Amino acid sequence: MTPTHLDQARPVVVYGLLAIFMAVVFVPMAFFRLADDDEGTYLLVSRLVMHGQIPFHDFFYPQMFLLPYVYGAWMKLVGYSWYGARLLSVIFSIVLGLLLSRQVVGLAGARVWGVLAAVLFTFTSLVFGWYPLVKTLVLPTLLLFTAYAVLSTTSRWRWAASGLLIGLAADCRLYVIAAVPAFMLELYRTEREDPKRRLMQLARFGIGLLLALIPNELFVLIEPNTFLFNIVGNQMIRSDFGFRDGIEQKINTVEQLLGINSADGAISVQFLILFLLNLASWVSDARSRARPPLASTIAVSLMLVSLVPTPVYTQYFCIPLPFLVVTAVVFLAKLAHESSSARLRHVLASLTVLYLLVSPFDVYRYTLGRELDPWSTLRLTTIRAVSRAIDREVRPERPFAISLLPAHLVETKASILPGLENHFALMFSRRVTPREAEQFRLMTYRALVWHLQQHTVDVIVLGDWITAYGTSSDWIRQLSIQNGYVLNQRIAGIEIYTLPPDARR
Repeated sequence: MTPTHLDQARPVVVYGLLAIFMAVVFVPMAFFRLADDDEGTYLLVSRLVMHGQIPFHDFFYPQMFLLPYVYGAWMKLVGYSWYGARLLSVIFSIVLGLLLSRQVVGLAGARVWGVLAAVLFTFTSLVFGWYPLVKTLVLPTLLLFTAYAVLSTTSRWRWAASGLLIGLAADCRLYVIAAVPAFMLELYRTEREDPKRRLMQLARFGIGLLLALIPNELFVLIEPNTFLFNIVGNQMIRSDFGFRDGIEQKINTVEQLLGINSADGAISVQFLILFLLNLASWVSDARSRARPPLASTIAVSLMLVSLVPTPVYTQYFCIPLPFLVVTAVVFLAKLAHESSSARLRHVLASLTVLYLLVSPFDVYRYTLGRELDPWSTLRLTTIRAVSRAIDREVRPERPFAISLLPAHLVETKASILPGLENHFALMFSRRVTPREAEQFRLMTYRALVWHLQQHTVDVIVLGDWITAYGTSSDWIRQLSIQNGYVLNQRIAGIEIYTLPPDARR
């Protein structure tokens, strides 16, 4: 289909084909992508909130409140399943890709550029590797991008809707609130001819933002200190890095993203290409004294704030990525419009081909090879096999089980032992006082030993990944054996210990 045919085709046909194209990539990734260790926590707490428990008050949860309610409501409809939950992430990813394509069409003036944006988006490793998972990545990105896209409409309520959507994005992942100044700067620039109208739109934007953030007040009122620890305080103690080490780690991550000294698979190649195109666009705007587009200021804000947590992970940069794609493709469209040089077209075509050809390497890494975390090789099939094994051992009158990786209890009839809802709970409990550990619902080593000695659970799930979270797998294994638990089954390196029938209460 030629560019002319694309522009003449019915939008529903073009976007329908794009949705199918993205589904062909995202659905298999959702079903075969190795499990991320955080996913089990998000899925488990999504189930807990649907059973009436309250984040922060009833269990430790180091993120904002919205995501568990969204995925919990979805799983209540489709069933508590890893595949079902990831399917929702796929839907979010496809909607985001379609919005991105539509936005680029409006900015570049031709549908071929929107299709190119959708193709680049779909084959970006940071997208297909992280968006189909159940994490605080795709949903806040979708909400934030929608907040950006809605401003291209002519509705007088667009700024109110934008503020509301930004607030909802922050209700999933707090630091995306850093994009607010970029939106306010855009408001100032676009409404500068009418101060009264500017003030009105600013009020609408602020009201929308505050409405989305109001529910957080309820959690603050229940237990202010607990809420602050869950959202902010734990970030201060989650790493052993000092100030200097933290800065070095951030610099190393940036170098890795840009392929300097080391690379992070296809991510480094693709991110470098996008970054260079964005940099060229920013320089071009500065030379022509044109104001930077909103997509650029949002991208810069999000990239900078993604460097704030310690440690920093490359996956964080999938949030600014759609905005980088918008700026890059619109810049390419500008170059193609202003220049008829065959050499330029060849260079741009070569960059596009390189961008797409490196993708399969990360498809292999995420599905068949080792994932970014060297200790994480959990496949969904393995997790589900462990879940079935757990269900064969738990009883309705004794539903609790111990697993230091909540992933194994998502699809079971069992309930996780309170205090272990998060896989970092034991690590955090060593970094706060005993009183704070109790207040923040963190399992302590002392309490864990007591549960093993008192046989309060019939099932314990262990694996080599325990060491990654500061707990010796050998220590807990020996303690379990000393207290009468026996190895019942081993599934792909995961050990399931149970109490013999004569030792059960």
